[in-house]
Amino acid sequence: MRLRDAIAVRRCFKLIKSCLSTASTSSPVADYVEDLQKRGLIADSYPSPIFQENEANLRRLPKGVYAGFDPTARSLHVGNLLILLNLFRSSKFDCQPIAIIGGATALVGDPSGRSTDRDASRLHEALENKHLIMKQIQLLWRNARERILLGAKSELKCIDNSEWYSEMKLLDFLSLTRALRIGEMLRTRAIRSRLEAGAGSGVSFPEFVYQSLQAYDWRMLAEKHDCCFQLGGSDQLGHLDIGAHYIGRSADKFAAGVCLPLLTDSTGNKIGKSTGGGGTWLDGEMTSPFHLYQFFRQLHDTDAVMMLKRCSLRSTEEVNALESEHAANLGKWIAQDALAEEMTEIVHGREAVDMARNASKALFYGSMDAVQSLPASVLIDVFGQPVQLRADEVQSFGDLADRTRTDKQKGSKLMKTGAFKVNGEKRVDSSESFSLESMTLSNAPSMTLVCWGKRKFQLVKWN
Repeated sequence: MRLRDAIAVRRCFKLIKSCLSTASTSSPVADYVEDLQKRGLIADSYPSPIFQENEANLRRLPKGVYAGFDPTARSLHVGNLLILLNLFRSSKFDCQPIAIIGGATALVGDPSGRSTDRDASRLHEALENKHLIMKQIQLLWRNARERILLGAKSELKCIDNSEWYSEMKLLDFLSLTRALRIGEMLRTRAIRSRLEAGAGSGVSFPEFVYQSLQAYDWRMLAEKHDCCFQLGGSDQLGHLDIGAHYIGRSADKFAAGVCLPLLTDSTGNKIGKSTGGGGTWLDGEMTSPFHLYQFFRQLHDTDAVMMLKRCSLRSTEEVNALESEHAANLGKWIAQDALAEEMTEIVHGREAVDMARNASKALFYGSMDAVQSLPASVLIDVFGQPVQLRADEVQSFGDLADRTRTDKQKGSKLMKTGAFKVNGEKRVDSSESFSLESMTLSNAPSMTLVCWGKRKFQLVKWN
């Protein structure tokens, strides 16, 4: 064999060896965790450090990745997006995403992140809420997969933990939890802080037992769905610790998980329905697509870039490129626009994004083309409840001006200064005849839009 041929063969063997080596060390969960690290999304982990001392075990984990959602309201809120979207994103790495709906555990209540017991009288609403939450998560997954996660290799599994609790007897459960240790449960941050709060506080027995229910959920997922990796919020480290130890003792399996940093508002409080910051819901009837869009569109530059890194389903390279473009064009809302469009599309679909854009143009730029494209329900959402008028009350534009002023100034006199518009057209002649047939909106034939000054809009609904 000639020297040149021998060198070529040797290079081929090295390349094959390198490929085999890469394939043997590649792991869906490990690759996913590495990406979480790049995005700054690991606030804590069990075990810790997740990679340096546990990489070998991590690379041997099966593909399953799960996160839990308790149905204590009719809808998830923006604070849930961090966990939910990063669960979805795991499918890009060939992981198997699993969403657990706590139809059973919601009746107990997670003490994490709280200083008082939950309202027990409201917990039973979870039985109705769980179907709504499951349907909502599946809708978001379809939107994400269809529009954003085209390369996803796995389908989301959505499971109600009532599946294994509904028929379980108390003595069976007590027997199954023998591997749990009270000392470990007492050391969790949520329990410890409540016990140290002094007389009159403490923690109820059901909330204390919540830890064992969550640990058993994880064990069932390990047995039924080959899932030994969990995503949680930054207040969930104790649950990860207890659950991983329980799986190790009872099922002889290695389990691990990471805590993602919680989304916080400008004052540092957790964005969530139970602590007062959760006015932005993922249900379109509770928070309209327009207001969801504006929630992200109005974020401060720093917050918008941070949330883009943490919540976007785009690749790390795409997010970094958007961040650079945003920094080079401050004041042009690059990050806010990208974030608002992606989040609204995932939650409500592409049509809702177009509607929210048009509503924004109508509200902030007075675009009548945008106004004319909006249905009545969206117009009310953008401009507020309309003033009710009878058509026979308005004979002239002066009459309309008088009836749409909320102060003591007479509209028919004020309009002569050029401050009055009807459907985007300036009206200055108070005696000009008003024809209702020609002054209603295209998609809302019972409505007219008036405007005083630059941006004081008022809808009129004709009876």
